[in-house]
Amino acid sequence: MKILVTGSSGFIGQHLVPVLEAQGHSVVRADRTDGCDLTVKANVDSLPDVDIVVHLAAHNGTKHFYNRPLDVVRDSVLPTQYLLDRYAGQVNRFVFTGTCESYAGAVDLFDYPVPTDEQVPLVVGDVTNPRWSYGGSKIVNEIQCVAAHAQLGQEYAIIRYHNVYGPGQVDHFIPEFYQRAITGDLTLHGWENTRSFMYISDAIEATCRVIMEENFANQIVNIGVDNEISIRDLAIQILCEAGISGDVICMPAPKGSVKRRCGTIDKFHSLTDFEAKITLPEGIRLTLESLK
Repeated sequence: MKILVTGSSGFIGQHLVPVLEAQGHSVVRADRTDGCDLTVKANVDSLPDVDIVVHLAAHNGTKHFYNRPLDVVRDSVLPTQYLLDRYAGQVNRFVFTGTCESYAGAVDLFDYPVPTDEQVPLVVGDVTNPRWSYGGSKIVNEIQCVAAHAQLGQEYAIIRYHNVYGPGQVDHFIPEFYQRAITGDLTLHGWENTRSFMYISDAIEATCRVIMEENFANQIVNIGVDNEISIRDLAIQILCEAGISGDVICMPAPKGSVKRRCGTIDKFHSLTDFEAKITLPEGIRLTLESLK
């Protein structure tokens, strides 16, 4: 099939595209770094006809949520609308990649259960906190996809990723903490917070299942693992693997950072037989090897 992948030069995109091509698909790449700014409608309108759209492009990176929030909102809302205007009703499936950030408000404010299922209400915890520029705009994106299905019959699949990590990643805790640690900076913000982490090769295989398998039509699914780990314990594992000695300096989390985030993967497993293969210690080793 002919598949459009937006954000093709980003972390997930650069791992996904070669896998799709190895499966025999023709991939159309669309990424700002390659001159295709999807916030410009004319650029989106000029994209070729395809069979499937996989929309990865977004302005990610926690620091950007705070210091460039308007850019974050623009880079989520406009491309999704323009892509749906261009392709809704014309492609076999519109695959949108959302985020677990979208449900942080329900967990933080209303004690919604963790691990968290896909039925969780998507709640903006504090509209005055610029951190919600990302999670809030991703909520809008999910609404856009569902609206395209309701109005135009466009089949969709929505993925909520949970802390995907691995080689080639920037603006994420594991590479950022390692790069700081090798300079002697062991400061750790949000050390008590817990997260779950999925290695990139597992995330890519899971994503391919969502793209291709019929069971995922018009479904919202968590992609991740259901094992929580505290940020402090993760930092200690990184230091041990890197052979760096010293004690982490525990600091408060940034305002708006949810204390626990882990998704149930029961629904995903009910739709496919895929199981993650890479353990966290192995994934940390592979990631740090790529940074040396």
